[in-house]
Amino acid sequence: MTKVIMLLLANKNMEQENTKTLINSAQSIAIFPNKVGGVDAYSAGAGMYLMLKKLEKNVSFVYQGKRPEGCENILKDDEILSDCKQRELLVAIDYSGTPASKVHYYTENDTLYLSVSPVNREFDLSKIKSKIKGYDYDLIITVGAQDVDDFGQFYTELEEEFKRAKIINIDNTDRNQRFGAINIVDTSEPSLSLLVLNKAAEFGVKPDTQSAKALLTGISNSRM
Repeated sequence: MTKVIMLLLANKNMEQENTKTLINSAQSIAIFPNKVGGVDAYSAGAGMYLMLKKLEKNVSFVYQGKRPEGCENILKDDEILSDCKQRELLVAIDYSGTPASKVHYYTENDTLYLSVSPVNREFDLSKIKSKIKGYDYDLIITVGAQDVDDFGQFYTELEEEFKRAKIINIDNTDRNQRFGAINIVDTSEPSLSLLVLNKAAEFGVKPDTQSAKALLTGISNSRM
C-alpha cells in the first residue's frame, strides 16, 4: 500500500513539474475554453489567460461567439480572438548582393506596392517569396472540453496548430477523453475555475486582483 501511495505521489510531482516546464518554455500559448462550459469555463480560461499575461507570456484567449452573461467585463474585446479564419500574408525579399538601401510602400486601389531600391536590372525575381502565416502556438491549454471535437469549427480551422502544439487538458468531468500531453482532470472539483485556482501554484502562475475576479466569477456561478 505504501509503495502504491509513493508511486502516485511521484507521478503527481512529475505531472506538476512537466506542466510548469511546458508553460515556462512555451513561446506562444493559446487558451481554449469550451463554449458549452458557459460562465465557469470562460472564467477559468480568462483567469489562466490573465495570470499568464502577468508573466508577460505571449498568450491568446480564443473564444467563439457571445460571451456568457456576467462575463462581459472580464476581458476587453481586443483580448479575445474570435475569428481564426484570418491569417497573415508574409512577403520576403532577399536583396543580398544588391546596393539596395531604401524601402518604400504605398497603396492604390486596394493594392500594396513595395519598392526596394536600387537593384540591378537582372535582379532574380525568385528571391521574392510569399506565404500565408498561421498561428504558431506551441502550447494549447483547453478548459472544460471532453475532446478537441468540442471546439467544432475552431478545431477544423486550427487542426494543424492543434497537431503541432503540446496540449494541457483541464477538465472536471469523468467523460474527458484525456487527449492532452498533460491531463489535469479532477472529477472531485465542482468548478473549473476552482480547479485552475487550486492548481495555479503548480502551473507556476499566481492570481492577482484581475485574474482572481475572473476565477471567482466562475466559482460563484458554478455553486448557484
